[in-house]
Amino acid sequence: MLTAAILQQRSRVTPIQEASPELLQQYIDDAQVRIELYLPVPFPAEVDRQLMLAWVKLAEGLALQDSEEYLAAVARNYASESDGAWTYTRQAIAGKTTGNPDVDAILFLWVKKQQEGPEKGNITAYVL
Repeated sequence: MLTAAILQQRSRVTPIQEASPELLQQYIDDAQVRIELYLPVPFPAEVDRQLMLAWVKLAEGLALQDSEEYLAAVARNYASESDGAWTYTRQAIAGKTTGNPDVDAILFLWVKKQQEGPEKGNITAYVL
């Protein structure tokens, strides 16, 4: 499982490096909830490295979005808010997106990998 110490060790993002352990735990919990809502399968008890990568990236994204400008835009229900350098348009939608396109891609491929059978041949047979 992702802990505050592991998150700080794996991340090079300044808001993560400067955050308190309580705030890091909040980012971890929020990221886990978004991943659970995205996945069509239950959140695994043992997290592999692909899922850990998605978890860390999503926690980093949440830390970067944790600014007064972004939170005010969300509170006002703005679809897009610009602070001069960044535009925020992504919101989490259950089963569709976590709010982070990189994490969505990682999780999509992770789910596809979990659903593959043991045989990876290129022959498809249909019984009529």
